[in-house]
Amino acid sequence: KEPDMEKMQELLKKAEKGNLSVRELGGIVKQYKRQQDEKIRLANAPEKYSIFYADPPWKYADELIEGYGAAIHHYPPMSIQELCELPIKAKASDNAALFLWVTSPITEECFEVIRAWGFEYKASFVWDKVKHNYGHYNSVRHELLLVCTKGSYLPESSELSDSVVSIERTDEHSEKPEYFRTLIEKMYPNSKKIELFARKKYPGWDSFGDEYDRTNK
Repeated sequence: KEPDMEKMQELLKKAEKGNLSVRELGGIVKQYKRQQDEKIRLANAPEKYSIFYADPPWKYADELIEGYGAAIHHYPPMSIQELCELPIKAKASDNAALFLWVTSPITEECFEVIRAWGFEYKASFVWDKVKHNYGHYNSVRHELLLVCTKGSYLPESSELSDSVVSIERTDEHSEKPEYFRTLIEKMYPNSKKIELFARKKYPGWDSFGDEYDRTNK
């Protein structure tokens, strides 16, 4: 499939504002192409899943702020429409759960994605990162892991975990603590699982995402 030229122009403009090098820009373009290939691969996969764990490359309206890293330096962000178009709804079992990472600025918009994927919001976990990040209205030190379901899909385990978890963030961009993956496994030990936008391959999980492809080839 030929790359979307409008998308490519957008990446070029972001690269210019973010002062990306030619090498960095080339890497972002390759990742964008991989995103498109992964979308096709997921659509053609025969499996259906009961557990989805996703940390999407959310697209922000903000431009690069001097002194802070922008997402464009790490991956090509996806718009709400692009995320909605992913074939998640078709790959979900009749009864399934979605664990979706979202930051405060994207919270309202993310519900469009949740609905497009066929899920309804039910609850949330708050990750207290301990270290602070820049924000326009406050100094942000938390991120949300939303719990959404399709059909009826209560946890297989009766153990309830605290909704607020304090784990100091690392310096790796957007890296999430492994605590939350383990938490999902405890809640749904017997379910068919897939991680969307995965960076690594984990036992018991299928993986979808250009970052996983890039780091495991």
